[in-house]
Formats: sequence, structure tokens, C-alpha cells
Amino acid sequence: MLISFREECNNAMNWKTTGKKIWKRTWQLSIVLFLMLCILEISYRYQWIDFYKLEFRALNKKASVDKPNILVFGDSFTAHPNGYADQLQKEHQNFNVVNCAIPGTGPYEMELIASRRIADFPPKCVIYQMYLGNDLIDISPQTNWSNLSFKRNVYWTSKQYFQIFNLFSRRISGIQTDFDPSKLKQDEEPFSTKSYSPRTKMLIQANPDYVQQSVMSHSNFEKAIASCKASIHYLREIVPKSTPIYIVMIPHFSQVSNEYNERYQQLGASKTSMRANYPLLKEISKIKGVKVLNPITFFREKEKEGVQLYFNNDPHLTENGQTELFYYLNGQLKNFWK
Repeated sequence: MLISFREECNNAMNWKTTGKKIWKRTWQLSIVLFLMLCILEISYRYQWIDFYKLEFRALNKKASVDKPNILVFGDSFTAHPNGYADQLQKEHQNFNVVNCAIPGTGPYEMELIASRRIADFPPKCVIYQMYLGNDLIDISPQTNWSNLSFKRNVYWTSKQYFQIFNLFSRRISGIQTDFDPSKLKQDEEPFSTKSYSPRTKMLIQANPDYVQQSVMSHSNFEKAIASCKASIHYLREIVPKSTPIYIVMIPHFSQVSNEYNERYQQLGASKTSMRANYPLLKEISKIKGVKVLNPITFFREKEKEGVQLYFNNDPHLTENGQTELFYYLNGQLKNFWK
């Protein structure tokens, strides 16, 4: 009995010692991983290496160094294969249209990569495409612990401190180089709340009023608007004063027609204001040395003519939408082409 008792005590001590060792190793590993994450975050914020080289190479396989450069920054709207950027290149072959788009990103990422791209391809003109649909919410994620999953809320909360998580998310989800429209809900099926883009529905769950608040420059997005303007100011500072900068604001589909607006409300969102010259545009227009291009009126006219600009079950532009955006920009920049 005594020997058995001693063995049990020794076993308990061994387990306790083992537990302490495991806890110590776990704590040490956590510190190492955290320090590595901090180093990655710093290198990402200062772009010590080109973290978006994959995207750039995929979109610029035929880049030339013998022609004047037009730098185009933007997100998936600009990265779209055979989209408006590619059509500008085909139309104006005496220029080198350098596509610097990064799908799934916003003003912050543009600011990160701008100096490198401008140094490598000194521009004669800069086009920066923005999107009302999620640029502000990317800067200021709308966490909602009641409607969204714990994982999603943790990710959006931590992303505000570790911006490199956005890059991790892109790599894990497979959004890497070419923007692939076939992966979206872009078939010919009629509009359906069940078939609509899951990401759009998730954003609505987070904040049903986020597009309306973006349009009206709601206080909820005050910091995001300031950050957005700061990114454009930065772009203006690093681009030569003689180089024109055009800010192209892609309207959210709910702003373009009453039918789209009603569809958006069916998804659970609040009604969006149909104002064409809304406060956010006015705020951006105050930045000296840039010209804001707002195709919303042009888009509305095309929709009335029967041209479907947006997909039934996704907020991106259709092939026709991309072509109409090309026509719009080509006309707006007609003095530059001369």
C-alpha cells in the first residue's frame, strides 16, 4: 500500500512537472510567434519587400518601358480581365497602362504600394479607382458580435492592429493574382437573395446601413473618411505636380437605379440615397490637384437604355459595365490623350 501510494505521488509530481514544461514551452512559442508577427507587420507597413508582386506580375505581363506610363490603382473592378484598364491599353497603344490593382483592397493598400510603383514606372497620368461599396468599411470594419461569427469579429478587430492579416486572408482564400469572374455569382440566373454574393450579405449583417452611411459621410465613418483622404493626399504628394490624378468613384449598384436599390433592400440593407453628388465625393473633391470622376449619372442613363451594368447576384460590373466605364473614362480624359 505504501509503495503504491508513493508511486501515485511520484506520478502526480511528474505530471505536474510535465504540465509546467508544456506551459513554459507554449508561452515561449507564443512570444516568438508574436514577435515574428510584429516583424512581418512592420515589414508589411513599410513594404520592405513587394508583398503584392504576384498580383502586379499577373496584371502586367506585357508591360513596356519605352512608352509614357499611365498608372491605374484600384481593386477588383480594375483587376477585372478585359476590363476598362485593358481596354484603355488597347485603345491607346502609344501609352503603357500599368495596372496596379489589388483585388479585395482599398485606400490603405494603395498607399502602401504607390511609392514603389511610381518609382518603377514614372507616370504621365494616375488613375485611382475607388469603390463606395466597401472602401470605408475596409478601413473601419463594422464588427457585430450579435450577427456575425466569433471568428469574423476577432479577425476584423485584430485587422485594425495587424494590417498584414488582410494579406494572409487573401492568400488563404485563394485570391492571389488574376481576378477570376467565374468564381463569382455572375451567371444568367435572375436575382435571388439566396444566390447573392455571400460577402455582400455578410457586410449587410454587420451593418445594414453601411452604404447609406458611406454616401452621407456618417460620423460612424468619420475616421475612415479622414484616412481615405489622407491616402489621396499622400498620392498627390509623391506624384509630380505636373502629373494629373483622376479619382474614379465606382458607385454602389444600389445608387444606380431604383430596381437595384429595391434588390439591395431585399438583401436586408437599408435604403440608399440616390443623390449623385453626395458628401463623400465633395470631401474628396476638396483635395487640391486631383479631379474626381463620378460616373453615376452616366451609369443611370445606360441602365435606362437597357444596358445591364451590374451582375444579378454580385455587386461587380458585368462585361458591358466594364466597357461602359471605359467609354466614360476615355471621354473624360480626352484632353489628356491629345
